[in-house]
Amino acid sequence: MAKEHLSDPGLGEEYDKQTQRIINPDGSFNIYREGLGPAIRHLYQFFLNITWLKFITIILVTYIATNALFALSYLLVGVDGIQGYRTHKFGSDFLTALFFSFQTFTTVGYGGLAPVGIGVNIIASFQALVGFMSFSIATGVLYGRFAQPSAIILYSNNILLSPFKGGFSLMFRAVNMRNNVLMEMEAKLLLATTKEINGEYRRTYSRLKLDISNIDFFPLNWTLVHPIDEESPFCDKSPAEIMKLNPEVLVLLKGFDDSFSQVVHSRFSYTKGDIIFNAKFKPAYKTYRDGSTHLNVKDIHSYEKLEEKI
Repeated sequence: MAKEHLSDPGLGEEYDKQTQRIINPDGSFNIYREGLGPAIRHLYQFFLNITWLKFITIILVTYIATNALFALSYLLVGVDGIQGYRTHKFGSDFLTALFFSFQTFTTVGYGGLAPVGIGVNIIASFQALVGFMSFSIATGVLYGRFAQPSAIILYSNNILLSPFKGGFSLMFRAVNMRNNVLMEMEAKLLLATTKEINGEYRRTYSRLKLDISNIDFFPLNWTLVHPIDEESPFCDKSPAEIMKLNPEVLVLLKGFDDSFSQVVHSRFSYTKGDIIFNAKFKPAYKTYRDGSTHLNVKDIHSYEKLEEKI
């Protein structure tokens, strides 16, 4: 049977220079978009997709910087317009204005500090509106981050070229990093190779057949196996020839998440530096005397080298 070559799956075929990997280790595509217009139109998607550390850092920095600006505004109109500022020995008028700004921004209003001057009241009224809107937006984004359906799949660090059913295969492992239930899992593998033709680089894509491409349940780790037979693009190729292809194996997983009641997706890729020749994975789970099964997700990376046969 002829090997299945694919037209451009949406990743581009012709490049004027050698490119980096297609999919980054975090699952994002290695593509930088330009000319998207004002970034404010994409803020919601930006805040949904950044890491929690970046999200919290941006919220804190924005919160402090905004209140510092309002504190400077109170200094400009005079802190004597803030009732009680003389009895609060914070060390400076700026700290008094800053703490008053925090109280106004959050609408706490303890009563120790209160606006009495015209200028201070005008600024405080505007700041209260800004604070109300800011917390509404932050709350919506925070809910969106918690409610967004997503899958956290851990992939083995390496993809192995191992003996399989009298021949050889490429195999790697994946495991669900949450305690939720994933069902009706489906996997697709694409092989991207790069060739230089007349000073230009061209990518070609092939679909890699899987020994098992669907599973009904995903409570344990899943070893995905691509048999290297006459249909495989790796057929009759030595390790040196495989490395010369500059291969990148693109992994696409999807399944039904029982907690979200929605289909979730996961992406990953392996480059030629991740290939280990003539090795096999060690078991990742154990069964104890009481009949219980224990899976250590860290063990999905463990493998052992075999005698050289390739």
